[in-house]
Amino acid sequence: MAHNRKQQELSPLASPIKKKSKPPTSIDMVDKMANTVAHFEDILKTELTVMRNEFASHMSVVQSLCSKLDLLTGEMREQKKVVADHDRRVTALEQQVVDLQDRSRRSNLRLIGLPEGAEKDDPVGFLKRSLPTWLPSLAGKEIEVERAHRVYTRISSHRAKPRVFLFKLLRYMDRELILRAARLHAPVKSSDGATLSFFPDFSPVTAKRRSAFASVRKEMREVGIQNFLLYPATLKVILNQGEPKMLYSPEEARVFLRSLSPTNCM
Repeated sequence: MAHNRKQQELSPLASPIKKKSKPPTSIDMVDKMANTVAHFEDILKTELTVMRNEFASHMSVVQSLCSKLDLLTGEMREQKKVVADHDRRVTALEQQVVDLQDRSRRSNLRLIGLPEGAEKDDPVGFLKRSLPTWLPSLAGKEIEVERAHRVYTRISSHRAKPRVFLFKLLRYMDRELILRAARLHAPVKSSDGATLSFFPDFSPVTAKRRSAFASVRKEMREVGIQNFLLYPATLKVILNQGEPKMLYSPEEARVFLRSLSPTNCM
C-alpha cells in the first residue's frame, strides 16, 4: 500500500507543478501594435472629420462676413465721396454767403472810439457836420450818409469803452475817400480829444480773418515795414527796395518777419 502511494506521488500526472505559458512571439507583438495603431488612426480620423466639418462651418461664416465687409467697405467709400462732395459744396456756399455779406457792406464804415452819446438824437447830421472837422481834407466834399447807428453789443455799466458807431454811405467811393483821409490825418481826434479810428465793415467771417493779422502787422510797423491788408485777408508788405510781398496767413507773415535781416526792415 505504502509503495503504491509513493509511486502515485511520483507520477508525472499527479505532479503539482503548473505548465509555464509560452512567451509572446514577435508576430504577436507586431499584431498587437498594429491593432493599437489602427485604433488610434480611427480616433484621429474621427476627430479630423469633426474638425474639418467645424472648420468648413467657420469658413462659411467667415466668407459671409467677408462679403458683408466688402459690401460695407464699398458703401463707405461711396459715402466718403458723397460727404466730400457735400463738404466742397457747403464750403463754396459759405464763401458765397460771406462774399454777398461783404458786398452788401461795401459802403459801410465802422467808427471806433467815438464817446457814447456824442451824436445825440441826430447821428446822420452829427456825422456830416463832424467829418470835415475830424478830417480837414474832406472840407468841401459832399459826402452823403444814408444811415448811422451804434452797434448794440453788451457794454459795461460805466461805458468805459464806447460802442462801435456804424454808418452807411451812399457811394462806395466816399468810403475810400474817408479811409484815405483817416490815414492822412492819423491820429484822428474828436473835439473832446478822443482818438478815432475808421475801419471798413466786413462780415464776421472776413473780419475774423483780417483781425488775425493784427499782432504781426503791429510788429511790422514797429520795425518800419509798410504793410496793407487787401480784401479779403491778404497782407501786402512793402520792403525798402519797393518790392511787394503777398502773405496769405498770419503764420506765413510771422515766418517772413523772422527771416528778414535788420537792414531789410528799414
